[in-house]
Amino acid sequence: MKIAGLLGLCFAASSAMAQLDPWEQVVYQHSGSGNFSYTTGAEYGDEVIIPAHGIAGVQWVITGFTFEYSANYALPAGLTFRIYEQNGVPISGFASPGTEIYETTVDILSGGGVVNIDFAYDASNVLPNRLTYTVQFSGLLPGNTAGLIIPGGSPAVGASSNDFWEKTGSGANDWALKAFNPGSPSANFVATITAVPEPGTVAMMVAGAGMVLVALRRK
Repeated sequence: MKIAGLLGLCFAASSAMAQLDPWEQVVYQHSGSGNFSYTTGAEYGDEVIIPAHGIAGVQWVITGFTFEYSANYALPAGLTFRIYEQNGVPISGFASPGTEIYETTVDILSGGGVVNIDFAYDASNVLPNRLTYTVQFSGLLPGNTAGLIIPGGSPAVGASSNDFWEKTGSGANDWALKAFNPGSPSANFVATITAVPEPGTVAMMVAGAGMVLVALRRK
């Protein structure tokens, strides 16, 4: 599996992507606002569940990922963003982040910001139904704060438990499942994932609609 992404607005969208735009859907979303964030130099992030498509067996192809962060300092390429398939070794009774399927770096803006990642359409960029997305801030000095926005509550689309994964070492299996202290917002960060059905499904939908139109014309 691979996910080949383009940061920022993808001006050179392929013709296939243009044709599939009407099929794009939000497959995960946790929105809101707040000034609570989790600051650490370690890699950390949330495990999310992508709802299955309405047609059995159909898979989602990622088109976009958006998340928000806060920071009181600016640094070029100071944020690394990753997506993992949830197929790692069991830790605390749960599969940990395993195969890394995407990575990019982002400039940190003082005051924070919104990161929009647009993915050039690629039929092989299939979303696993469970994944963990993470961030890792660099350049943290005494007095610096940076972290993902945590508004509280639960996702409006998709699902996520009230915990998060944090890297504890350099090994592939060095992960820990953590939660915030009682009284803090739930451990779900602001994020939105969009996707389209795999192209075979779209072709079947279009063909099916065409057959219905032909049938109606014959009546």
